[in-house]
Amino acid sequence: MGMTEALTKQYKNLPHKPGVYIFKGAAGETLYIGKARDLKNRVSQYFRSGHDGRHQIPFLMGEASALEHIITDNEIESLFLESSLIKKRKPKYNIKLRDDKNYVFIKIDFSTEIPQITTARNADEAGAKYFGPYSSAQKVRQTLKFARGIFPYCANKKIGERPCFYYYLHKCPGVCIGKISIQEYGETVKRIMQFLSGNLAAIKKSLKSQMRRAAQKRRFETAARIRDQLKSLEIMEEKQKAIFAKKADWDFISYFQAADKSGVNVFELRGGRIIDNKNFILENTRGKTGAEILEAFLENYYSENSEDLPKEIFVQENIGGAMEHSGGKNENAEILKNFFVKKRIKISKPARGKKAGLIKLGQKNAQEYFENWLAQMAGETARTTLALSFLAQILGLPQGPRRMECFDISNTQGTNAVASMAVFEGGKPKKSDYRKFKIKTDGRPNDFAMMKETLERRFRGYRGNGNAAAISERAEKKWPLPDLLVIDGGKGQLGIATEVLAKLGLEIPAIGLAKREEEIFVPQKSDPIVLQKSDYALQLLQRIRDEAHRFAVTFHKKIRSRQAYGSALDEIPGIGPKKKKQLIKKYGTIKKIREASHAELASLVGENGAKNLDNL
Repeated sequence: MGMTEALTKQYKNLPHKPGVYIFKGAAGETLYIGKARDLKNRVSQYFRSGHDGRHQIPFLMGEASALEHIITDNEIESLFLESSLIKKRKPKYNIKLRDDKNYVFIKIDFSTEIPQITTARNADEAGAKYFGPYSSAQKVRQTLKFARGIFPYCANKKIGERPCFYYYLHKCPGVCIGKISIQEYGETVKRIMQFLSGNLAAIKKSLKSQMRRAAQKRRFETAARIRDQLKSLEIMEEKQKAIFAKKADWDFISYFQAADKSGVNVFELRGGRIIDNKNFILENTRGKTGAEILEAFLENYYSENSEDLPKEIFVQENIGGAMEHSGGKNENAEILKNFFVKKRIKISKPARGKKAGLIKLGQKNAQEYFENWLAQMAGETARTTLALSFLAQILGLPQGPRRMECFDISNTQGTNAVASMAVFEGGKPKKSDYRKFKIKTDGRPNDFAMMKETLERRFRGYRGNGNAAAISERAEKKWPLPDLLVIDGGKGQLGIATEVLAKLGLEIPAIGLAKREEEIFVPQKSDPIVLQKSDYALQLLQRIRDEAHRFAVTFHKKIRSRQAYGSALDEIPGIGPKKKKQLIKKYGTIKKIREASHAELASLVGENGAKNLDNL
C-alpha cells in the first residue's frame, strides 16, 4: 500500500468535523483533495482494505505519504473551499474541468464608479457578478457584441470630460460624460444582466412599460430607441428554438465518457427556450460512474456560475440514487445535494418525453465535442500521449512506457516457425529496431517453447541484479531494455515471459494481450483487464500487437516462398548455391525468372545455366 506510519497517525488525529482533507506525495505534491461533513468518518474509507469502491484509490494510497486537513464551519463551506483548492493546486487524482484558462466568464464589476462589463478567466473577485463559464473567448465576444447592440454600455471606469470610444459609435449612452446619470445607467446594467441570464420576458416587460412612459411624455426619440431594442430581442427570440410551452428555466446536462476524460454538454433553457449550448472537458474520470462524473461537474460548474442558476437541473444519471459506495454513503454527493436544496434547485433524471430527448441530444453533442477536441489536440500525437498515460494508470507504472516491445510467433503446423519483435518508442513504431527470429526449437508445434526461445535470445547478454541490470556494452547498444513487454497471447504465454525475466533477474513489466476478447493479462492476477474498444490505451496495445503479427507473418511467408523457390532451383542442373543466391537476389520469384530474357539470364549464370532455366 505504501502507507507510512506518519500517514496513519495523521488520519487517527482527524476530528469529527466538516472540512477539507488533502493527501500529499513524498515530494510534498498534492495528490487528492476531498471534502467531508465528518472528516474522520470520510477519510476512514481510504484506510479500509476494500477502500470505497473507486478505481483510483489504490493508486492514490500507494503514493500518499502525508495527510492534511482544514476545518470549516459547515459542509457547504467545505464544498467551495475544495473547489477553490482544486483549481489552485490541480491535484493528480481529482476530477476537474480541464485548464480553467480554456473557459471564460463575463464579469460585471461594481467596484468602479461606472460598472464595467468585461471578460475574466476566474470568477473569484468580490464585488462583481459573473456569467458563464463560456467554452471559448469567441463566444463571449459574440455575446457582448450582441448585448451592446441592444443595450449600449460604457467602457470608461469613471465620469469625466472625455467620452469613451463607443460613445462616438453610438454604442454608449454617454454616462461617462454625464449625459445620463449613474442611476439611469444602472437600469441598463440590470437589463444586460437579465439578458445574460436569458430572462428576456422580464426585459421586454420593462422596455414596453418604459416605451409607453416615453411616448406619453412626448420623448419620441427615446421611445423609438426602446422600440428598436424590443425588435432586436424579438428577432433573437425567433432564432431560439421554442420547445417547451411552459416558460421554464432549466439546465440539461449530459456526458460522454472515453478513457480518463469526459465531454460534458449543457443546454440552458430560459423562458422555455434554448438560449445556449455549452461544452466542457472533465479530466481524470477513468473508472468513475456517470453519477460521479455529473457530481464533479455540478460542483465545478455551479460554484462558478452562482449568479445564473436554473430552477431545475435535468441530468443523464440520477445522482440521488447513486450515493452508495462499498464503504457507505457518499458524503460528497450528500453535500452537493444539500447545496442545491439550500438554493431550492431540484435535480432529477427525466424518464421520457421531450426532456429525455434533450438529454439524448446532449449526449450526442458531448461526444461530438469530445472527438473534435481530441482532433484539435495535435491529432495522433495527443491520442498517443493520452494512451501512454492511460497505460501507466491501468498497469500501475510510474510513468507512460517510453519503449514497448511486442513478441509474436508465426508458423504453419510447426514448420518454418518464426518470431517477431515490434518496437514502439513514444507510442510510435521504431522500425529500425524491429527484429525477427528463425526458431531453432525442433519437434512438434509448441508456441510456449518457441516464445521461451525467442525471449531468451532477445535478452541474451543481460543479467539482472535487483533493480539494476548488468548489461554488456554490446547488448546495451543493440538491445536497450523495454519499459513494457507485450506478449501476443494469454496467461500461458505471459507465464513463459515472466519465467524468462525471473530467471535473468530482470524486473521489466510484462503483459499478455489475448486476441479473441482483447483481454489484458497481468502477472499474479487471475482476472484479465477488459477495456472499452474506444479506450486509447487498448488501441495502442492493438497497434503494436498488429505490427508484431504483420512482421512475423511477412517473415514467415518470405521463408516459405524462399523454401519453395529454392526447391525449384535445386532441380535445375548447373545452378549451384552461389548462382541460386544470385538469382534470388536479382529476381526474387520463380515467375520473374521465367519472364527474364535468355540473354539476361546468360549474363548472370552462363549460357548452359540459362538454357536449363528456359525449361523452368
